[in-house]
Amino acid sequence: MIKFKISNDVVLLLAIAGSVASGVLIPSVGLALEPYLLVWLGALLFLNLLRLKPSDLVLTFTRPRQLAILSAIKLLVLPLAIYAAVYIVYRPFALPCLLLSGISTGLGAPFVANLVGGRLPLIVGMIIVTSLAVPFVMPAIVYELLGGSEFKIPLGQMIFLLSAALFTPLAAGWLTKRYSPSVSRFADEKSFPLSIVFVILINFGMFAKFSEYFYSETQFLLQTVAAAFLLFAAFGLVGYAATFGDRQEKMAGLVSMMYVNNVLVAVFALQFFGSQVAALAALYNIPYYAGIIPIKKIILRLNVTK
Repeated sequence: MIKFKISNDVVLLLAIAGSVASGVLIPSVGLALEPYLLVWLGALLFLNLLRLKPSDLVLTFTRPRQLAILSAIKLLVLPLAIYAAVYIVYRPFALPCLLLSGISTGLGAPFVANLVGGRLPLIVGMIIVTSLAVPFVMPAIVYELLGGSEFKIPLGQMIFLLSAALFTPLAAGWLTKRYSPSVSRFADEKSFPLSIVFVILINFGMFAKFSEYFYSETQFLLQTVAAAFLLFAAFGLVGYAATFGDRQEKMAGLVSMMYVNNVLVAVFALQFFGSQVAALAALYNIPYYAGIIPIKKIILRLNVTK
């Protein structure tokens, strides 16, 4: 009997394609999953923090120079530069690009780091710092650029959602490792297949919410997907270039910038700015997950030629 072993890359690719297609084709099912997007993200974060040593995270904060530089670029420099460039080139996309580029490092970033490499403590440090700061920084930026009449996101709700989605998985991971090491080991060993389940749930729910664009607004859809890929590449280049240290450090910078909290942007933008503004954040999920495989290939090639 011949046994076939499917690589993780193929599994990931099939999961991405299948979940996106399912969301578009059977949105009625996906819409039942959509209200729990931050729950799925929190579960994904929990699974991929089990390998993190608390002492390494503490060390990242005791030597904060890299963290401070990347956080300033992530929350201030990058969104302002992106907004100015897009405002000049194509004004309708200026606000969506501002919201996406100025949001915190995403809860899914540790999952990506465990697949492609990157110093996990720096990435988690970026999630913590940017998540705590973004409810204060982003509203101020958008208020100054667009005026108060255009921006009415409640600060308290944003802080609550970010804190719940971030600190609950952090606490759960620490408690599980401390009081139930057997469960922790099992979850760590099965981290990839379990993570794939949550990736599927996230994509299914996200694309169900925006499935109408695949049928009725093809031009807008193609423009938005192209913008998502361009932003994804720009974020990565900035993150890699702005990080000093060895390749693991630079990969952490790249992942921290590329893998943003786009789900949160989609949730808030849909509620306060409408579906066209939220669409860029939602469709960013395509390069978000599809980009993992080429990044892995590039890193592998760099390691071979090193």
